[in-house]
Amino acid sequence: MLELLFLLLPVAAAYGWFMGRNSEKQKELKGRASVTKNLSSGLNFLLTDQEDKAIEQLLQLLDVEAATIDTYLALANLFRRRGDWDKAIRIHEKLHQLKLPKQQAQKIQFELAKDYFSAGLYDRAEPLLSALVQAESIREAVLKQLFSLFTATHEWQKAMDFRAVVEQTDSRSLRIGVANFSCEAWRKEPVPSDAYRQLIQRYPVSLRPKYELAKKLIAEEEFIEARELLLAILQQRPQWAAELLPLVQQTKPEPAEWQTLLTELSRKHKNISAIAELAQFYAQGENLQQAENLLTDKLKQQPNIRLFLKFIQIRRLQNPSEPHLAEIEQMVQAYLDTKVLYHCRNCGFKTKQPYWLCPSCQQWETVEPMTGIDGR
Repeated sequence: MLELLFLLLPVAAAYGWFMGRNSEKQKELKGRASVTKNLSSGLNFLLTDQEDKAIEQLLQLLDVEAATIDTYLALANLFRRRGDWDKAIRIHEKLHQLKLPKQQAQKIQFELAKDYFSAGLYDRAEPLLSALVQAESIREAVLKQLFSLFTATHEWQKAMDFRAVVEQTDSRSLRIGVANFSCEAWRKEPVPSDAYRQLIQRYPVSLRPKYELAKKLIAEEEFIEARELLLAILQQRPQWAAELLPLVQQTKPEPAEWQTLLTELSRKHKNISAIAELAQFYAQGENLQQAENLLTDKLKQQPNIRLFLKFIQIRRLQNPSEPHLAEIEQMVQAYLDTKVLYHCRNCGFKTKQPYWLCPSCQQWETVEPMTGIDGR
């Protein structure tokens, strides 16, 4: 009898182990069923437009199921895109309270900062973003968001304080942004020319420091350096000829130098403004036929309304008594007056006046002169 008892002991132990394991499985299954039920309930609230109840239901699950964070991030981003910033903030704040791996926690903090920014809560967004600029994986995106904040608040000096961090990235747009922040800060407090020279040397990709220094030097009658700066900008962006050529003229270039510049821009870059100015140069030298021939050849190669207008003006000089040319010139000019002159290469925003900062996408130095049949 005692021997039989000893034989049954292993069986009893095995049975106890099996039942205990089964009990754990039952608890796990019940827990999953509860989560599934709550999740289904939350989704049902969403589908029936009861969003507040849905958020409450879904946020309760975060304490149970932290593994579904990506789903919550997607939901919060959906609310933010719809303009429901308070709902997005509630979700991201709840996620921000969880103990998560560092990289995931940084991502959530960044999303929360974007919520605050979208809601206009800049004082809450700034410290969250400033704490993330050393996070290498998202540094560039964080800096761009931070610069958007400083642009909105016109806190140019704060942006300039991040120059060293910007130079740890490969971002061209961030460097252009920093250069423009400096120029904005100096609009109220004039600085020596050397400050612009240092800025140009530090951020050669930006056009604005060259442009601002050139205007400053023209006012001071330092024409040679001003002309060099303007020519450097034309080398970078020949499409800006319509705005820059009048400034180059103010630097009093020699006639031969002026003609060479216009010829190069018209031949190499087929720039409309340069072609029109070259025709005007010939006309002023009483070479009206040469001006007309130039415009005729260019119009055949590159149809453009502004060149056609210049052609009419030259023809009027040749035939001042022609009655219909003045009327045609007025009609063409009235047509051109209705056309936008600039567009943003980043977002497509169109405008009649130039901006260093695109009013639509808030990017620096992306608004450029229009090209095409109405372009300059």
